[in-house]
Amino acid sequence: MRKFGLSLLVCGFVAAPYAALSQSGSTSSPDEYVCALTGECGQEQDAPAADETGNARLEATRGFTLARPNAPQQTTPTPQRRRQVARRPVFRPRVATRERGRVNLRLAFASGSSSLSPAAQAEVRAFAEALRRPQLSSMRFRIEGHTDSAGGRTMNLSLSQRRAQAVADYLTAQGIPQSRIEVQGFGYDRPLPGTPASSGRNRRVEAVRIS
Repeated sequence: MRKFGLSLLVCGFVAAPYAALSQSGSTSSPDEYVCALTGECGQEQDAPAADETGNARLEATRGFTLARPNAPQQTTPTPQRRRQVARRPVFRPRVATRERGRVNLRLAFASGSSSLSPAAQAEVRAFAEALRRPQLSSMRFRIEGHTDSAGGRTMNLSLSQRRAQAVADYLTAQGIPQSRIEVQGFGYDRPLPGTPASSGRNRRVEAVRIS
């Protein structure tokens, strides 16, 4: 039993960093928000491809053959070894955006709730940092709240407004001026394209550039 308990303790210490890393990796970065809202993303670059040994292939090499004197020349040309270029992938944000200037903040709300979970707060902090970047610092945004179709219209309009306001309040707590933020709730009138109005995915908050 003592050995078994020790094994569990060791496994716990080993697993903890990986769990923390997994959680931290789920939050969008400020750069992803800047990319989604402005289109200013990292561009793909050309880099030499690696050869069979793993070394970078820098120059093109033409194939050739050695012929003995008086021997007939080879009639079929040897294929050229063309320089191969590996392209680094374009930086693509995980932030969901249907159009330039609009992003889904990827906040998960419990049914009927407008409370921001710790994970949602981390996401809003990343968005706040993006709003402080030079590319976005002069822009104003409307924070839009949405719900699924469970419940009546009046209740959902109020709930969507509270969700948007919760995000706006957290942004101002992070130092974003209130003058840069507007708040509006749409209830269940604007479900995600191709998504049933009853889907929990519609419980969301989006940010839309307005100036």
